[in-house]
Amino acid sequence: MSGEERDVAWFTSWLLFGGTVNVYVAPRAIAGMRVAIVSEFCPPYRTGFYEAFADRFESKVFFCNTKESWRAFGQFPYLELSNYELRDRYAVAPGVFGALREYNPDVIVGSPVEGFGGQASYLYARVTGTPFVLWTGEWHLPLTTLRTTTFPLVSRIYEGADAIAVYGPHIEHYLADLGVDRDKVSVAWNTVDTTKFASSERDPGELRRELGIPSDSPIALFVGRMIESKGVRYLIDAFKAVRWRTDAEPHLLLVGDGDDYDAFKRQAEDVPNTTLTGYVDNDDLPAYYALADCFVLPSVQTAIFREPWGLVVNEAMSSGTPVIATGQVGAAAAGVVEDGVNGYVVPERNARALADRLASLLDDSEKAATFGNRARERIREFDYERMVDGMAEAIETAVKR
Repeated sequence: MSGEERDVAWFTSWLLFGGTVNVYVAPRAIAGMRVAIVSEFCPPYRTGFYEAFADRFESKVFFCNTKESWRAFGQFPYLELSNYELRDRYAVAPGVFGALREYNPDVIVGSPVEGFGGQASYLYARVTGTPFVLWTGEWHLPLTTLRTTTFPLVSRIYEGADAIAVYGPHIEHYLADLGVDRDKVSVAWNTVDTTKFASSERDPGELRRELGIPSDSPIALFVGRMIESKGVRYLIDAFKAVRWRTDAEPHLLLVGDGDDYDAFKRQAEDVPNTTLTGYVDNDDLPAYYALADCFVLPSVQTAIFREPWGLVVNEAMSSGTPVIATGQVGAAAAGVVEDGVNGYVVPERNARALADRLASLLDDSEKAATFGNRARERIREFDYERMVDGMAEAIETAVKR
């Protein structure tokens, strides 16, 4: 295919079922296999996957929800459907049924299992007899009224899906515990554009000066939403203890915003060398990862949340930064973070254990560098092509069943 044919051929219009459509000419699409992906949003970390998938399959992505900060559409065919919020965090897009009928796919990939995208696409697939792949990252049941009352529906989708693509083996184990046939589960390893975070165009020294951090101070970094389930308060407690145990003068850098930002800021007032930056754009994050001696994701399980993966782990490892994560982080449970090899896995809600591992890396630059190099090598195994491979396996399973 020529370079011109590989270019995006796109147009925007309002269709009779509402929404925005993008048409893309895939350079290496597999003939005779048309795949519809039905999902909620298009966050920045999914664009690369959809583009890689469009290179492999004739496909179109149907987005059933709208979030202004998550509209990272790229060079792949898509339709952003008109939708309305039925209740908190549950939007419906009735036009998806007409859109699927018009597209007439050979296979449907639906996600998430708890959202309209996964549920509506499953219903359409069963009515039309279209092979269906469920794409899910969930590995616990949130104890909300909506989720507990609709669990029979979710169980029906698990059981009735022709194949299931999961983020990692930890979700495969969860589904097996629910009685799902392991033979229909494929791992489509969750990932990001690892090349984006492999280096930073910005001078780390310049960022240090901007943040007021001395050039010789080791840095522990957190990136994520400032909410209780991310375990930030345990990290602040752990760092408070670490400051008195290391020979260096370490700093804790907390990047992100969220509902509990003010509470964490008040907690950090009593902990010197702790900086909360607020929101930082994704394109600016490589410089922060490059700055850090270790990255920490101390997520905790709550009644309504269990970290499905934690793609910030992939981002940090891509930059050559060792990771400390709790066992409630999907990337750690999946074995991407290897305890004592490229980082550490610690118990949740345990500030003492977290402090021990923080001190181990912040007080030993040689160990941190060794772990960081191993982290960089490890995460190279998980790129978008491998993610597409896992999805392709699931599609093949669905077609054969």
